[in-house]
Order: sequence, then structure tokens, then C-alpha cells
Amino acid sequence: MTIVRAYVTPKHLLAGGILMLIGLLAPLSVYAADAAPAGEPLFAHRGLYAPGHFGNSYEAMGEREMRAILEEAVYWGFNRYGDWFDTIDCSDPFVDPLYNMGGALWDRKKANFRSAQAAGLKCDLIITPNHVYVDQCRPDLLAKKGKRVFGQLICPSKPEARAIILRNYENLFADLAKAGVHLAGLWPCLYDYGGCTCEACQPWILTFAKLCKEIDAIALEHHPGIEMHFLGWWWSDEEHRQFAEWAEAEAPGWARSIAMYVPYGETDVSDEKLPADCERRAFIHNGYADTASPRDIYGHLGPVIAPERLPQTLTTLKGHGVTGFMAYSEGNYEDVNRAILAGISSGRFAAVDEVLRAYAQRYFHADGESAAAWAAWLKQWGRPYEVDTAQARAEFERLCEGMPRDDWRVRQWDLKIELFRRHAAIMSEETWTEARLANAEAFWATREKLEREVYGLGVIRHGLAKPYTPVPWMKSWSDYVAQHAEEMAADM
Repeated sequence: MTIVRAYVTPKHLLAGGILMLIGLLAPLSVYAADAAPAGEPLFAHRGLYAPGHFGNSYEAMGEREMRAILEEAVYWGFNRYGDWFDTIDCSDPFVDPLYNMGGALWDRKKANFRSAQAAGLKCDLIITPNHVYVDQCRPDLLAKKGKRVFGQLICPSKPEARAIILRNYENLFADLAKAGVHLAGLWPCLYDYGGCTCEACQPWILTFAKLCKEIDAIALEHHPGIEMHFLGWWWSDEEHRQFAEWAEAEAPGWARSIAMYVPYGETDVSDEKLPADCERRAFIHNGYADTASPRDIYGHLGPVIAPERLPQTLTTLKGHGVTGFMAYSEGNYEDVNRAILAGISSGRFAAVDEVLRAYAQRYFHADGESAAAWAAWLKQWGRPYEVDTAQARAEFERLCEGMPRDDWRVRQWDLKIELFRRHAAIMSEETWTEARLANAEAFWATREKLEREVYGLGVIRHGLAKPYTPVPWMKSWSDYVAQHAEEMAADM
């Protein structure tokens, strides 16, 4: 494989007293010599939403590691990059005199946005408007919570809380501009985190919309030309209707698009009414395999691939008149899915087999024949619970003959085979025998290797953490360990 590198030269431009462009320090990898001929893109807008939070790989990676991932995202066909400053457990970095979690995470995001710009990606900031810093959650300002409403939330119907929310975004937008980042899009989320169920905030969708209008005005001051888009995650039918009616009456043309939620196990978005001139886009969950159940998601069981679901989703969405998508990603475990989604949607590849052959050539040093074999091997993991792990292991060893085994993209699949081998052994018994416990210990040891040695993760939180591992024996194992903790400790 021949690699051609082009370098971005640092430049600084000072205009109107505002720093608009900062020198970009890193080289931009173009890989022009091995690029496949590009066909007509299926979608003009192809966004990678890669929030660094919960201890995932986007949070854990260093600046140069993330830069390499973004350059590869461009290679496969993404043209936008989005991140979210998840403030959970963080104090306000703009008032905290020490360099704690909030400041460290925010600086990392600024660096990643600069890397994205250097790679040619448009930058999107995802926001959850009334989700604030932990030190701002005063009892008298708290939002009223409910079924979909959780997190560090304050009530925007309270004037002091609203002022805090607006000041937070003033700080973020100004600091991004000062760092040389120009935001192309602002993407508010209604829930997860967000919301308030108090009477003054009802209906929440309209309180949210009006708050977003104020936040947008602040964003425009620091990022001229920024566009308003929305994420439709968890919106109800009634909320879509209310938003459309409000936007047409009060803010015509303001909402450029809504990325409609593609539910688990489905391949299309709904026909909800959108405001006039608002594009229907899609929010595609890129982090699970072909089927929603049994689950292989969020890297709990190693890398994932969806060779049937993702191409079908793209075909269905194109037929539905969708103009673009935002791909929701929670880490490097879905590296193959990033290639599939971007490779096909950008027109670089016509079918999933072409993408997987190119992937094998690029990362596994495969030639034509072995690349096709790799493609077939990878595709079986779209339904991982149906894989014969003994056969998968034998074929994997054959494909790896004579090639380096230490690259993370190879090693993650090596460990996935072992995870599913141990899982099958655990499922073959119903009680916690000594052998079954040994297989569980081997399962967790393998999982730890994935997290620490392959993905470089640290403290993993929320739905990515160990307690959420989607295996049917998880609860009974946890219960057994809790009940026999003392004797198990004595045996160690």
C-alpha cells in the first residue's frame, strides 16, 4: 500500500479583533494513492457523532490517537464530526481554579475539534441545554424529574437558572472561537440528558425550543453562519407536532434539519411532521451488531459489525427522502461499522463486501484473495451468537499467518472469539460450578484485556460499564459472587 501525505501548514489570521483561525499542528493524512474511485454520494451530510464521555475510547485517547481516527473517518467518507460536552460529575471549568475533570475534558474536545477541521470535517456541537455542571445544581434551581428526565438538570423557567444556562453557552462558544474552532452546526437534544416536568415548563418541547433560540443567538455572535439542527432522540409524536407548528409560526426556516431516531432493530425513521424547509435526517446507532436482540452493543463483547443492518438502513433512508445522517458512536469497538456506513453512504463503495475487502487490505495487509476471506470472516459476526467459535478461531489463525498480530484492529477480533467461547461455555451450565466460575473469570480477564490493552480505557461509566454487560448469566453471576465473596476471597 502506497501512502501519500500532505501537510497542513500552520497559519494565523486575525480579523476584526477575533481570532478566526489557529495554526493546526498536525499533518493531514490523505492516502490518495490507494483511494477507490468515488461514486455519487448517497447522502450529502455524513456526520460522525463521537462523544468523549463515560470513559469510552474517545475520552481516553490522546490528541494524536484521536487525530488518526478522524483522518480515517475522512478516508472512509464522513464529512462532519460532532461532540458533546457531557458535564456529568464536572464542575464549571470556567470558574474552577484548579484543572479538574471539566477543564481537562473541555481542553480535549477543543483539540479534537481542531483536528477535525484540519482533516476537512465540519464541526458540530451537540448540546443538552439545561444539563449543567454539578456545582450549579442548587436545590432551589433543580428541574423536576420524570421518566425520561434525568441528569444534572436545572429548570429554565426559573430566571436565575436560565441565566446560568445561557452563561454556560456563552463561555463554551467564546472559548471554542478563541481556540480557532468554527462551529458549522448546533445540535440540541430534547432528552438524555434534558427536560423538566414542572408545570411552568410544559410542554417541555416548547420551553426547550425557546431556550435553544436564545442559545443560538449567542452562538451566532461567536460562530457566524452556524446552523441549527436538532436530534430527534426520544421525541414523541406529539412533541414533533408541537415543534413543527411552533417553528412554522415563530421561527420559519430556523430548524435546518431534524435527525430522526432510527429505533433499535429497525432501518427507517418515522413520517413525523417536520417544519417547512426542515430536512429529514437520521440518527443512526452505529454501535451494535445486525440484531437488537440478543444484544452485542457498546463494546461489552468486543468489536461489533452490522453488515446487513447498516447497508439496509442506508437504502431505506435514501428511499424515504432522508438527506443525511449523524452516526452515533461510543468508541473504537465499532471501527468496522464506521467504515461500512461512511464507505457506502459516501459512494466510495457500492456494497458491504467491497468495504470489508478494502478494510482488510488497509489494516490487515491482505491481498485480493485473503481480503475476500477476511470480508467473509468479519460478516459472520453480524450475528455473533450464531458463530461457531472453534471454526472462527481456526479460520482467524489461518488468515493471520505471516502478518503482525499486535495491531489493535486485529487483536480486538482475537479477543472477541475468546469472549464468545467463554460465554458459550458458561451458557452450557445452569449452576455455578467450579468450571463455570473459571470460565466467568476467564471471560472477565479477556474483557479487561480489551479495555486496557486494546482500547486503552480507564474508569468506564454509565451504560458502557461492566454491570450493563448484555449476557443472560450476568445477574446470577453477580448474585453468586456477592453471596460467596468471603470464601472466594479466601481461595484467591
